[in-house]
This record gives sequence, structure tokens and C-alpha cells, in this order.
Amino acid sequence: MRTSRTTNIACALLILIFLQGCETTGPLYYWGSYEQLLYDMYNKPGKAPPGVQIEKLTRDISKAESRGLAIGPGIYAHLGYMYAIQGNIGKAEQAFNNEVILYPESKTLIEGMLTRARKAQDITSEDNTEVKL
Repeated sequence: MRTSRTTNIACALLILIFLQGCETTGPLYYWGSYEQLLYDMYNKPGKAPPGVQIEKLTRDISKAESRGLAIGPGIYAHLGYMYAIQGNIGKAEQAFNNEVILYPESKTLIEGMLTRARKAQDITSEDNTEVKL
């Protein structure tokens, strides 16, 4: 009788250990509407103009920060890209710098984007057109 009780306890402990290994965790990053914005931008031209994307990305970033969630890689870079397209180089630089702070490995890419944004701004500032990066 004692052996079967010990066996039952051991089996129960093994089951609990195995179930603990199946525990799921939440996502590593908060993506918000970023993926859908990218999809719309490339596959449905006109559905996600820069102003709409800036509004949604800014809202997503605020939501992530208020919930203490990590912002996904590329979100600040994309926000900076949208600001640069609109010709707002100051806000573009700020967003790009936030990307580098969060993800230092993006520094080379971000520096290239900033260089192109500044050059495009210089060229288009005279004729008031949107910046094309």
C-alpha cells in the first residue's frame, strides 16, 4: 500500500514538472498596428499615408509605454521615416535616435536614413514637395 502511494505522489510531481515546462509567455515586444501599417503601405497605396501612420504609431508607442511593454524593433525607425517623408526632420531625428537608444545595432542603418533624409530635405525645401527617401 505504501509503495503505490509513493508512486502516485511521484507521478503527480512529474506531471506538475512537465506541465510547468508548457507554460506560455506573452510576446517579447508590443507591435500595435505596425505590421498592418506596413502591409497597407506597400500593398494598398493611399490607405496608410504618412500622417495616419504617424498618428497610429505614436498612439501605439504611448500605449506600450503606459503598459510597461517593450516597443518592437523598427517602430521608432518607421516613425522617423514617416516624419522625414513629411519633411519634419527634427521629429524624424528624434524618432531615429530613440530607435538607436533601444536597439544600438540599428545605428548604421539609422545614420544612413538620417543622411538621406537631410539631403532630401535640402533638395525639396525650395519647392515644398514631400521628401522621397
